[in-house]
Amino acid sequence: MDLSVERAIRRWIEIRAPKLDRRALEIAASVSVSSRLEARPPADPRAVAEWERRHGFKLPDGLKDWLVLSDGLYAESPLIHPLSAIGPMIAFAKVPGLYIQPESWFELGNPPTEPICVDLAYRGPDGDCPIFTSGDDQRASKPRLIASGFDSWFLGVLIEQGREYWCDADFASLGDPWLEHRKRAPVPHLPERLEIYIDRVLILMRQGLDERSVADRLGLSRGEVESIVRRVQHGDFDSNQD
Repeated sequence: MDLSVERAIRRWIEIRAPKLDRRALEIAASVSVSSRLEARPPADPRAVAEWERRHGFKLPDGLKDWLVLSDGLYAESPLIHPLSAIGPMIAFAKVPGLYIQPESWFELGNPPTEPICVDLAYRGPDGDCPIFTSGDDQRASKPRLIASGFDSWFLGVLIEQGREYWCDADFASLGDPWLEHRKRAPVPHLPERLEIYIDRVLILMRQGLDERSVADRLGLSRGEVESIVRRVQHGDFDSNQD
């Protein structure tokens, strides 16, 4: 049965209560739900499991709990995409030292200012996946970590009635999502047979060639070039200081 947005929120709070910050939970539970917020019919749990199988990453538990209550959340635009629209992040900002974005970066929603994304490669101390903004070169904004996990971010969304509170002038960023990814996420695996190509791949990438052109030059597949770049850019090497 489809739930109203208010009932979906109350049910989500009930489900997540043991994992949530008590004070934030009390505030969220006491807020009257804004008419701006719009729920969707629930997602099939089997579709959620299939998404995880297809992409190779586990979604945050709080997000999965929300999707099976409401497949997305809207406030004129999607704060949370429907499951079918949660996909690899599209880069709008250049990040120093990042040639190919991590496979674990997914766009979670697209409010008016800039997309909201989640890094599924690692969990923070609270066991949740970090939430960050994509950044936008046209707006001169850099990617920023805005929440340690989905639950804390979503509680803020509920408390602020869908307002982009992370855009407030006094909002304190939690850091750079790329730097935190390099510190906390597992180092991407690189087959030993590809290690001999590392220097040549880096030279060509620094010259401005894309991965397809590099692959053609070296007789590699595009996927092999991507594996090399992801492995090397994750570690400590000179190009991260460019």
